Amino acid sequence: MNSSGTPGRGAVSVGALVDGYDCVLFDIDGVVRVGSQPIAGAGETVAAVRDRGIATAFVTNNASSTPAEMAGKLEAVGVAATPSDIVTSALVAAEMLDPGVRCLVIGMTGIHEALTQRGCAVVTDPQDADAVVVAFDRGLVWDDLRRATLALHNGARFLATNDDATFPSPEGLWPGNGSVVAALERSSGRTAEVAGKPHAPLLLAAAQRCNGGRVLFVGDRHETDIVGAAALGWDSALVLSGVTRPVDIPSLDPQPTFVLDSVVGLLRPSPA
Repeated sequence: MNSSGTPGRGAVSVGALVDGYDCVLFDIDGVVRVGSQPIAGAGETVAAVRDRGIATAFVTNNASSTPAEMAGKLEAVGVAATPSDIVTSALVAAEMLDPGVRCLVIGMTGIHEALTQRGCAVVTDPQDADAVVVAFDRGLVWDDLRRATLALHNGARFLATNDDATFPSPEGLWPGNGSVVAALERSSGRTAEVAGKPHAPLLLAAAQRCNGGRVLFVGDRHETDIVGAAALGWDSALVLSGVTRPVDIPSLDPQPTFVLDSVVGLLRPSPA
């Protein structure tokens, strides 16, 4: 593990840490923004990485927003992005289903749009469901869990966009989709298939956008970002602007390749 600090805004170094890579994949929440707040220097850093001819993509377990909505949110915090730059767990979960599959869905716009584009049908009756698809939903109510549990006991496929227990907000950690998945696993006695990090489907889909080469994954959460990257043999940069605290680092297994105060540390000189 190597440590790199934080340069000034817009700083670019010759022989920077990122120069050893063909592709840099960025997590979003906790890496380039926290809620609606930008991470200082993130936009300039992403632009500088691209200016060096390195392929980039944004990879997120967040399934509540569409790629177009997420691109707008990134633009709002000063990070240039288009929908094609963004790979969400909702898109990948939809790709794991065949067109025509009838889905009982817990989730928001992101997963509904992804399933519709895939050609899947959204149903509300547990008896009609071929699959239960679980994504983060701020409007979750008990009846959603009731219907999903019934469908799972009827044999519907169990698919989750991600199993994050929490996610970072400006006021602290909020319960994530994994908390809902855990409730349904308990009520159904089933185990969900998971599209998002640290599981391979989302990460491999993102790497395809980068056209191969040596990958560096930049994330703030060890159990998803760093574990997922390590499982695929990728290098990783753990940033301390999100979930992980400095006190956590010695006990992490696997260890990240790099530990950075924030994403702007990517532009510091490469360690010897």
